[in-house]
Amino acid sequence: MTRGLTGAPPRPLDQRRRDVLAALANDRNGWLSTASADGVPHLVPLAFVWDGEKIVMSTREDSRTARNLRANGRGRLAVGSPTDVVLVDGDVTISAPDADVPAVAAELPLHPSRVPGCVYLFLTPKRVQAWRDRGEMREKVVMAAGHWLDQAAGL
Repeated sequence: MTRGLTGAPPRPLDQRRRDVLAALANDRNGWLSTASADGVPHLVPLAFVWDGEKIVMSTREDSRTARNLRANGRGRLAVGSPTDVVLVDGDVTISAPDADVPAVAAELPLHPSRVPGCVYLFLTPKRVQAWRDRGEMREKVVMAAGHWLDQAAGL
């Protein structure tokens, strides 16, 4: 068993999944990475809420983030700290300002009813990685192809 810098043994897969879900339910800020059509990366801090299936964010309709997502529809959200990392990769859709959205979206600071020109972003997780230190790096994937892994599936 490889121990990390803290000396703690790696968390079992089911514990890392629970910790990821707790982070998504309780954290409110992350870093969203997108890329333009020609591959130029863009990274911005955004508030988010988890509706149990998707990560909901909002941004200005004319932002570089929205333009990038219209070009390729993929994003990565980083949540946590360097010693408790959650990376969520997935498809991101953009809603119209007047679209029917989950009630949790009202918690976002940029809300179309308060800030004209905002749109909602919905990141549907396809791959999730989580680790606390080097001891968990080898088996950091907890979701692949949109499905949570289980202990029997291996990593």
